Parts: sequence; structure tokens; C-alpha cells
Amino acid sequence: RMKTAFVSTVSHELRTPLTAIKGYLEGLMDGVLTADPETYQQIHTEINRLQRLVNDLQELSQLESGAFQLEVKEVSPSTLLDTIQSNFANQFEEKNLQLVVEIKPNLPQILVDKDRIIQVLTNLVGNSLQYTPGNGKVVIKVLRENSNLLFSVSDTGIGISAEQLPNIFNRFYRTDKSRARASGGSGIGLTIAKALVQAHQGRIWAISDGEGKGSTFTFSIPIRK
Repeated sequence: RMKTAFVSTVSHELRTPLTAIKGYLEGLMDGVLTADPETYQQIHTEINRLQRLVNDLQELSQLESGAFQLEVKEVSPSTLLDTIQSNFANQFEEKNLQLVVEIKPNLPQILVDKDRIIQVLTNLVGNSLQYTPGNGKVVIKVLRENSNLLFSVSDTGIGISAEQLPNIFNRFYRTDKSRARASGGSGIGLTIAKALVQAHQGRIWAISDGEGKGSTFTFSIPIRK
């Protein structure tokens, strides 16, 4: 049943951009649409969406089958967050959002695949950016808890209902289906993030006080000596 449901969902997700591309091409062939830069840009956007979905599906397949290797090395938490701040600075400024980073002093280095952890943080911060209205705030925190480092991303965004929280790491689950699909997301970013955290022997979870009250995503990374 799970396999059937997954194939059905994948088919639907692939069909959406394919239907749009076919519609644009038929419009061009019939002369209903004009062959101008805007039309070609719309086709290009749908192809990019399709490509992201296929790439994410391939990556998720590799992660869940164990057909990949982590390239681990010692990294300081501040280095990871400096990269995130640099990558997102312009987007936060354009949307008039405040990005705050709080790192506890004297945190140890962690043995991780730097690119993969940045990928996880990028997914979480990107989601907060997307679902937080202008003049809001996103806070990234890093602290130590026993033998783990905890990374958290909190926002003042649209929040998540109690009914939705248990499902948000499932494949293709969207708390706001129309807005998420319009943004071009694949619907499996959080699933990939969970698999990457688990590959580092950590765990990831989310909390929210409800719709309209923001949310916090946290993941743990073991401190290895």
C-alpha cells in the first residue's frame, strides 16, 4: 500500500509540470500563445521544477538505500552559520526579514560532512524565509546539550497546526499545498534533511504553537571525540 501510494504521489507531482509544459507548447503550436521571452521563461520555469523534483527523488533514493558516503571532517559551528548568513543575506534583505544568529561560546568542533549539514540548514532557513511574512524574524541558534550540539531555526511565520506536525517530514507532505507547489518546491526537502541528519547519527524534530504562531525546527549532531 505504501509503495502504491508513493508511486501515485510521484506520478501526480511529475504530471503537474509536464501538463503545464505541454499546454505552453500546444499554445505556441496553435498560435494561441506568442513566442515571446515571457512564454519561454514560463516553460523554462516548469522544466526547472521538473528537474528539481527528479534530482531530489534520486538523492532521496540514494540516502534511504545507503548508497552514498559522508565526507566527514572537523568543522566549527560558527563556520557553518557564517556560510548560511552569507548565502541568505540578500534574500532576507529583499523580503525585509531579520536574520539573527546566536551561538553559545566555546562550542566544540563536530565531525560532519560540511556540505550535507549546510544542505540541512539551507532547507530549514529557506523554509522559514518562504513562510515568514515581511518584517518578521528568523533566529538560528547553536548550543550544547550533553553530548550533542543542537541547531535550531525559529521563525515568526505561518506556523504549523498540531494535526500537521507529525507528518511534515513525510515525502511530499505540504502544510500549504498551493503555496508550496507555486514556489517550485519538490515536497521532499524535509524528508531529505531528516535522512541527512540521521546519517550523522542525529535526529530532527519540529514544534509550533499553531497556525500563525511560528515554528522551530531543531536537529542534533553528536559530539565525537
